[in-house]
Amino acid sequence: MLDGRPYAGAHGNALVLASSPLTTTCTHCSALLKPVLEEFASGPALVRRFNEGNTSRAACGEDVLASASAGDPAAVQVVTTAGEALGVSAAFLINTLDPDALVVGGGLGLADGLYWHSFVQSTRIHIWSETHRDLPIVHAALGKDAGLVGAAASLYQRQSSPT
Repeated sequence: MLDGRPYAGAHGNALVLASSPLTTTCTHCSALLKPVLEEFASGPALVRRFNEGNTSRAACGEDVLASASAGDPAAVQVVTTAGEALGVSAAFLINTLDPDALVVGGGLGLADGLYWHSFVQSTRIHIWSETHRDLPIVHAALGKDAGLVGAAASLYQRQSSPT
């Protein structure tokens, strides 16, 4: 939000974080890595990562979260690393934009438990400024529909504004 309005940027693509690739070289093996956050930390990514080489199967992200809550080591690893990855990216935005708060929506973004804990902890660790360490990090009040409502509000405001 900027001045009480959803901020979409000059071309409507501001803050589209999930599809942003990060190209880096592994410090251990020198392999070129091109991770995309959504392919690592989204609900479908949790399922794919959990099901790879695992005898038990998950059908949806909620299954992986439930397995992690039950103590399944593979699920705990997948959920923890996904939350940590999202936290690194969220902290980058906080460091760049200097917001008053971070509001997280979407299906997985509303998950409590290990995912949320890992995400918040990772976010706080990767915030550079001590003044932002205690920044409010909260669930979107509109739940899973927060992004949709924000997009609709932005479109309405654009069409209602005099040009």
